[in-house]
Amino acid sequence: MRQLVEEWSWQRRLWREAKNGWKGVLASVVFHAILLFLMTLFIVTAFQEEPQMLYLSWGTAVEEEPEVITPDVEPIRIPSLSMNNSPSRETPDPQPEQEAAPATEPKPAVRPVNVSAALANRPRRSLGSPSPNANDLDLREALDRATAWIAQQQYEDGHWSLNGPYPDAGSIQTSTGATSLALLALLGDGHTHVDGEYKSQVDKGLRWLIRQQRPSGDLFDILEEGREPHFYAHAQGTIALCEALALTGDESLRAPAERAVQFLVDAQNPVQGGWKYRPLTETGIGDLSVTGWALMALHTARMAKIPAPLEVYMVSDRFLDSVQEQQLNRSLYKYRPDFPVDESQRMSMTAEGLLCRQWLGWEKNDPAMKRGVDFLVSTQNRPEWLAHRRNVYAWYYTAQTLHNLGGSRWEKWFAEVQHLILKHQATAGPTRGSWHPSRPPGAFQERSHDAGRLYLTVMCVLILETPHRHQPVYAEEPSPMSGGR
Repeated sequence: MRQLVEEWSWQRRLWREAKNGWKGVLASVVFHAILLFLMTLFIVTAFQEEPQMLYLSWGTAVEEEPEVITPDVEPIRIPSLSMNNSPSRETPDPQPEQEAAPATEPKPAVRPVNVSAALANRPRRSLGSPSPNANDLDLREALDRATAWIAQQQYEDGHWSLNGPYPDAGSIQTSTGATSLALLALLGDGHTHVDGEYKSQVDKGLRWLIRQQRPSGDLFDILEEGREPHFYAHAQGTIALCEALALTGDESLRAPAERAVQFLVDAQNPVQGGWKYRPLTETGIGDLSVTGWALMALHTARMAKIPAPLEVYMVSDRFLDSVQEQQLNRSLYKYRPDFPVDESQRMSMTAEGLLCRQWLGWEKNDPAMKRGVDFLVSTQNRPEWLAHRRNVYAWYYTAQTLHNLGGSRWEKWFAEVQHLILKHQATAGPTRGSWHPSRPPGAFQERSHDAGRLYLTVMCVLILETPHRHQPVYAEEPSPMSGGR
């Protein structure tokens, strides 16, 4: 009983204390609620904007860029035609001044151009067609000297090398690339394996090239994947096979040419377009330098009646969109979609991008084409044979782009380039007919410093041959120079 009384007394005491102290408890609850609200308001205000993440890039803090997909087949990082660590000029070129592109400028449809008369300007020596540039004796003699020197550098088994046996050779390893370039120079001047002064050399070169081809269609002469020259060399070899087939009708070349084309088709990124140093999957990132050669090979394949699916050109157009410098301005181009604009590459990439657009069906008077050409012929891009200014790689693509358009700007530009190239050709001694790769050193992206004398000589020849290598894509009829087929 005593225990029950004690428990009852304790409960009554507890009730009295709670009854008398409720105001204090309520005040405490209100105070803490207000404090919690103020703290929450402070936190929300302080973090209303997310802080920007920073990362270190070559010792400099910069804003983090949006995440990009890293390709699972990204090639080995060997220096390429687009290296960003090229030596810069003391005084960089100013940014090009261009008319802004209208926001509503329509995008041209993809319609690969007609190539039925593309080779109409090539000389047919056995048919008595006139020698190209016959009215320009200096140019004709320069081409004769150059093709003679190139033919003399061939090895007995039929291949050429970037590494000699001539002086001032390069260090890049690919006999496929060297052989293909030499063949392109000879074919461009009308020498095929059935016609011309160097038909024996062309025949041996083509046969050597075909012997290198693997079952996949790949023409590259080195098995290791990811090497920088791989798809340059393969594309150039494909062009050589397709040109020889189209010029001569020799059906023994069709099967290897078709395999080479199919290998290119299979190696393209099937969604984003573009080519790189090895076959790409959907996540692989291509570059415009390699892609330009690949599209040139497919363009040439059509001359040999070897078509590629339209989808290949559609996704190629998508890739070209991705390497525009500006989303709504299709006149200037850069090296890779995930790379920033590099001033030292602007001319070569813009010329290459515009030429690809021409192959895919852009009209001659397209506003973006006009703006891009304005940049190519601007004062800042005037051709010069000076240290770190000469750039035959950029001139090679510029020559084709301007030649397709024709007119006074093409004629003026080509006359200047022709004068520079002829002036610096070796005219005596064992190197007679060639060009020295480092006197002066060219622009870094020209690649003469590691591709050497044969490469520079071939590129100069291809530029000089531009007027008769291909019929302009906007020409309505074959020119009188063709001399029949």
